[in-house]
Amino acid sequence: MVQQSLKHSFRRVSGFSTIKEKDSENINYESAIKGTTLDVYFFLLKKREAAGVREVQRELNLSSPSVASYHLEKLESLAIIRKNRFGNYELAKKIDIGALKQFVLIGNYTLPRFSLYATFITICFIGYLVFFLTFPISVGELFALIFGLFGVIICWIETFLSWNSKPF
Repeated sequence: MVQQSLKHSFRRVSGFSTIKEKDSENINYESAIKGTTLDVYFFLLKKREAAGVREVQRELNLSSPSVASYHLEKLESLAIIRKNRFGNYELAKKIDIGALKQFVLIGNYTLPRFSLYATFITICFIGYLVFFLTFPISVGELFALIFGLFGVIICWIETFLSWNSKPF
């Protein structure tokens, strides 16, 4: 009973409450994670391994470990990160907010969404060149070559721009 009331008072003092897995689907992460909390999330996403409070504080140049702890606990209460048995924080799940909507997680790699489109268009274009292009080139084939090459170039440029603007 005492432990339950302590948890309740901690929630009231800290300004956020623990969110259960069932409730996490109804959260608007865009409004819940902003500023320094978003920077902490990006740091953990970039690091890809557990980090302690002091490490987060040093890497993000925060004023004190308590500031880092506050933001880590906020992310933990949203069920985005979790504390491991050593007291360090690690990602529990990837969320798509801000610029991260332009990226997809494949295995352990985060790739720009455009890279999938660029790969598909490139494979189709190469397939056209190998299986359907005949010589001498007709006007229709020339149009298909220009259109296909233009599509491939644009997709790879967008992939490159997305990769360079990644926040993590």
